[in-house]
Amino acid sequence: MNRMDEYAALLAELEQTPEELNNTVNKALNRENTLQKKRRFFGTSLGGLAACFAAFVLLVNLSTPFARACGRIPLLADLAKAVSWSPSLSAAVENDYAQPLRLSQSQNGITARVEYLIVDRKQVDVFFSIQSDDYAHLDLDHPTLTVPGEQEGYSTSLSSYGIENGDLIDFRIDFMNRDVPDCLTMTFGVYDNKHLYENQTPPARSNVADYGDELLSDNPKEQREILATFTFELRFDPTYTEQGTVIDVGETFLLDGQSVTLTEAEIYPTHLRLNFDYDPANTAWLTELNFYLENERGERFNGIVNGISATGNPDDPSTDSVWLDSPYFSTGEHLTLHVTGASWIDKGQERVKVDLAKGMIENPPQGVRLEWAEKRDAGWVVSFSAGYRWEKTMHYQIWKNRFYDEDGTAHDINQRGASSSPMILGEISGAELESYEAAEKAAKEEGRYFETFGLKDCTADRVWLEPCWTRITDSTAQVVIK
Repeated sequence: MNRMDEYAALLAELEQTPEELNNTVNKALNRENTLQKKRRFFGTSLGGLAACFAAFVLLVNLSTPFARACGRIPLLADLAKAVSWSPSLSAAVENDYAQPLRLSQSQNGITARVEYLIVDRKQVDVFFSIQSDDYAHLDLDHPTLTVPGEQEGYSTSLSSYGIENGDLIDFRIDFMNRDVPDCLTMTFGVYDNKHLYENQTPPARSNVADYGDELLSDNPKEQREILATFTFELRFDPTYTEQGTVIDVGETFLLDGQSVTLTEAEIYPTHLRLNFDYDPANTAWLTELNFYLENERGERFNGIVNGISATGNPDDPSTDSVWLDSPYFSTGEHLTLHVTGASWIDKGQERVKVDLAKGMIENPPQGVRLEWAEKRDAGWVVSFSAGYRWEKTMHYQIWKNRFYDEDGTAHDINQRGASSSPMILGEISGAELESYEAAEKAAKEEGRYFETFGLKDCTADRVWLEPCWTRITDSTAQVVIK
């Protein structure tokens, strides 16, 4: 195929863009930047088509950046689809903010490709794929990283469940109190996950009688046959890793009688962070905010839904930073924080006593109920419920991940489940089923959700749990950021 044939094929591929991606992809392909200027000849009349073809051939053969840009245009649709859940990443794609890599490795009939990076000073999104003609339902273990210097100061998340063979996967790396390094190494193993998609018997699970026993089990890691292992060295263009702006705000405001200071706003292409400090004289710790940002054009930027939404102070229960969708690519010049609700832990109530045998919570968090507690040989299984807040149907975590015995010794809560219906541990029928359906209906009408977990090896009738809040408010506040 010569360059002219490649050009014709490129046009044909662009005409087949999925309908649901038209808006995002069209924005990406029509943005006011270099790529737009390179593609202006696509709208030329037929009379000038020959001249356009000639210009195209010259540019492709003489301009390496142009040839590379044209070679990756069809992938914009795939990238737009992969980031469609994120307003920030979608805006980045629309503004041609992506570093192409096009790295590829093959093992045992499986090919892994790293296509794009969206990276700034604090976050890396790696977009890669795994594909094989021999396996229809490939999946991968969570990638491990090797970074320069200390192997800490970052967190990772992977969006791969249900991804079709060959589709782009988003692997996110968030750096906390350090900047994105110049490079890092990513390693992952690939396995066949066909039992999740086909009507076949799944691999043997742990030998448990019901869900309650499972919550109290050690939950050994499932043994998988790794078909291939890939290691990619990712080097970041400093043009991208330098991107980000920190705005000193220093505005103090009162919320529910507590003094809160918005110290700074960190604005990156991938997200925005608002950092807070508090008056030591406060009588409560701020643990959650209901909020949004708005610019003078009326554009709203909400809290992150998929990914890190906030970070906490290691020395107390307070929230020291909340993360939002980014206004980086917006044309607005001014931002205002609108607070519409808050949750707090009153000082002195960082731990709550629960009498499991009597089914009672001493000074329960607002809206929280102990539904039931069942003692077993391996420990207790307990279920709590809470009411929805702020007109949202989100399942906010009720209790943190540790429990304490009477001596103050901490124990981990390793497994838990959340549901919109009352939790049951096994099969029920007859009168039990009718009773459950009535309870399910009542919970829906009341607007409650449920959290169930095991207290492994706990033999005592009383434990102390750490609440995620003790009270919730609908208080409001406004803070001008810039």
